[in-house]
Amino acid sequence: MDTKNKEGTISKKEFQEIINNLDIGYFKGELNGKLLIHNSAINKIIGIDPSLDLTGSYSSQFSSDPEVLERYHNDLKKNRHVKDFIMKIRNPKGQFLYIQFNSHLIEDGDQLLVEGTVIDVTEKYLLERNLMDTEKKFNLIANNTNDLIAILNQDFEYIFINENAYYSVLGYKKEEVLGKRPREFNHPDDLKRVSNAIKQGLLEGIVQEEFRIKHKDGHYIWVETKGKYLMEDNKLKGVIMISRDITNRKNSEKKIQESERKYRSLFESSTDGIYSADMEGNFIEFNKAFLKMLGYSKEQLLNLNLRQITPSKWYEIEDNMLFTHLAVGESKIYEKEYVQKNGTILPVSVRFWILQDEQDDPYRIWAIVRDITEHKQIEQELIEINKLKSEFLRRASHELKTPLVSIKGFSELILSSYLEDLNPDIISKLGEINSGVERLQNIINDLLQTSRLESADLKPRLIREDLSFLINFCVEELHPLSAKREHSINTEIEDSIITKFEKEEIHDVISNLLLNAIKYTPQGGWIDVRSEIKDDLVIISIEDNGIGFTEEEKGKIFKQFGKVERYGQGLDLGIDGTGLGLYISKRIVESHGGKIWMESEGKNKGSTFYFSLPLLDD
Repeated sequence: MDTKNKEGTISKKEFQEIINNLDIGYFKGELNGKLLIHNSAINKIIGIDPSLDLTGSYSSQFSSDPEVLERYHNDLKKNRHVKDFIMKIRNPKGQFLYIQFNSHLIEDGDQLLVEGTVIDVTEKYLLERNLMDTEKKFNLIANNTNDLIAILNQDFEYIFINENAYYSVLGYKKEEVLGKRPREFNHPDDLKRVSNAIKQGLLEGIVQEEFRIKHKDGHYIWVETKGKYLMEDNKLKGVIMISRDITNRKNSEKKIQESERKYRSLFESSTDGIYSADMEGNFIEFNKAFLKMLGYSKEQLLNLNLRQITPSKWYEIEDNMLFTHLAVGESKIYEKEYVQKNGTILPVSVRFWILQDEQDDPYRIWAIVRDITEHKQIEQELIEINKLKSEFLRRASHELKTPLVSIKGFSELILSSYLEDLNPDIISKLGEINSGVERLQNIINDLLQTSRLESADLKPRLIREDLSFLINFCVEELHPLSAKREHSINTEIEDSIITKFEKEEIHDVISNLLLNAIKYTPQGGWIDVRSEIKDDLVIISIEDNGIGFTEEEKGKIFKQFGKVERYGQGLDLGIDGTGLGLYISKRIVESHGGKIWMESEGKNKGSTFYFSLPLLDD
């Protein structure tokens, strides 16, 4: 039974009852954190049943930060007391609380104990921390942004600015701005507009305006300002303003306006038609030249679609071109036709491009259209002239053939029938007649072949053949001529190269390239013939160590009558011809879907002629 002792002290039970009636937490414990005495306020602060006895518990059971707890104990041991020490704890429900300790060391016999009080400061702590965080964030933003942040009082005087931005953007220090009004820095021409914006802002509570502010060095910059009016009991208490430098944007807008004027002038003065349309082909804009080209009024064309003025044969072609443009991003000139208002077909050339939005989705087509009626007429006239030329060559060649046959026939008859009666001089002259007739016949054959190959409808008769056999045949056929000039011809070709080609025409190509190599290679030279299979092509090369070609000569040898003159150069070469052989060979190879080209390092350094043919399957 607890009773007062002789010294008049109170009992343990009485002490417990006293501390349980305290509004603040009370505790006594050992230095290692073991709790010896506590009141019910401790339970309430921690958030547990007030009747639960925590005696024997350790402070580490509730602390959420061992380092803070250790610092608390160290401070207590060092200073013998701790005042207003805030510690973060976790209650049994998992909630975090902030507890403020005021404690000191007491002596209990030969033992040091800790006695103190605790209060819950969670709400106050979090509020103060939020205020501090908000202030830190505001200062961080204000001091690290190029936006001008200012606070004005009810008299529209500056009471705060973010000095870093004001100095960086306008060149002013804080003391040069505070206490002044914004109008002292505004451009005179903007004052009325700014005044109206302020009046409107007072009614609506916010304001947004663009105007100019004077830089310290005297020039003006454009800013976009957003202001928030702070009102209390319908009375102005102040204004918060955020201004952003938009000088570059305003300058860009000015340049865009100037470009727009230039564009509009060019758009309307262009003799070419220009239009824009959406991705469905509906017209959006066009110039006068395009209207004149088609014969429609502006209102009429705005109600039409590109398809409605385009012959149907062009639909698929243009769809493919749009797809290719979207995939590759290239714009090319192509020819098409439009239907004019009066029904006439108009030939045009078109260059178009597609605009894409920020998501790379196409949304607009622009095109430049040129009337090529005159060009097409000239082109047709050239076709007709070319037909007449080809017909003339064909007729002239046939007309020339008849007398040549007679001349050659009679000269050969004389030589065969009267050889013994003729003197050597006449026999020599008749031989020259025969040689001249042969040369003329070769020229006529080349002219006829050229005329035939110029036809746009030229299509070779492709038959499955062995290209290797044909090459060996041509080499053997020209062997007497190469032997006469003491050439060595080496062949390194596949045993069998089966593909499709017109044998007679490819025979002419191989023979012509071999004959050129023989003619343009001095006596005792060499010629190599090789084949190479590369992907879906066979490539034939004919290389020699002959007189070669200069860069200028290489540029014309595949053209009509592109013969390189070799006479008078001291070369021991028997050279004649029309200059049509390589041109004919080029036309033949290209009609087969192949290519022909040559390489030469220069004069007297030999040359290599190549031609390729597709390896066609059945």
